Amino acid sequence: MAERLALLALLLLGLLLLWGAVAFGARYRRWRRVDRMRTPELSQGKTTVLFFTGEHCSVCHFRQKPALDVVRSSHNGDLRVVELDAARETSLVRRFGVLSLPSTVVLAADGTVGAVNYGFAPSDQINAQVASVA
Repeated sequence: MAERLALLALLLLGLLLLWGAVAFGARYRRWRRVDRMRTPELSQGKTTVLFFTGEHCSVCHFRQKPALDVVRSSHNGDLRVVELDAARETSLVRRFGVLSLPSTVVLAADGTVGAVNYGFAPSDQINAQVASVA
């Protein structure tokens, strides 16, 4: 009986390690692709936050959008916030590896990607990311 439990525990540990390796690999590949990206046509010479949203995304409308309004107001017009419908902007969704909504991408004025947030990001986190690229 103890041998079976040990074998089961070993099998579960192996599956957990395999799952972790696959998840880490996917995240690392997405990070490396986005890290090298430069998109000056999206930033238009100003620090920009791309906000990927969806029609039925309640977190987007009731949490992320108000957080971005706080960020925008704290930068006195020096920051662009571009709201993008993920269903319509499929090329940008693929380019930035967006798999969940809301997602935000912080771009420097020259179009360099400063940060990518998959899921809700609070206003203080985005403010810090904008400050690091400005």
